[in-house]
Amino acid sequence: MLAEQHRYQRGTALDRWAFAELYRHWLNELRGHADPMGQAKTDDASFELLFGKEGGAEVDGLTAGFLGNLPPQQRLTLLLVYGERFDHIDAGRVLDVPADTIGVRLVRISAALADRLSSRALTPSGATIETLYPEGPSKGPS
Repeated sequence: MLAEQHRYQRGTALDRWAFAELYRHWLNELRGHADPMGQAKTDDASFELLFGKEGGAEVDGLTAGFLGNLPPQQRLTLLLVYGERFDHIDAGRVLDVPADTIGVRLVRISAALADRLSSRALTPSGATIETLYPEGPSKGPS
């Protein structure tokens, strides 16, 4: 990364530049492999080991499983926007995509999570899923 310090522009936040350089380096490594996305897959058990227990609370298996099954691009988007608090423009710069693509990825992640929660037999006790039509859509005037 220090070899690429000539790319740093004065006024750019150091953390955003560093993430962009690390991501660019990671992409170059992936491009060198025959099947980069196949190598990026992990099983749920090894992914759950990444989560620490905060305040004695057990990590929700659904959450860990869901995050583990996300494509790497969506997982990185979540990390940058929600984990590192980047805005869509800065996350787009790091991932080398337009800011609109960041928004689309977040919408797709939300939709996938909603589908996964609605497919479960029981809703988690602390969560509620809001719908536009709690009693179902109206049939219109009769």
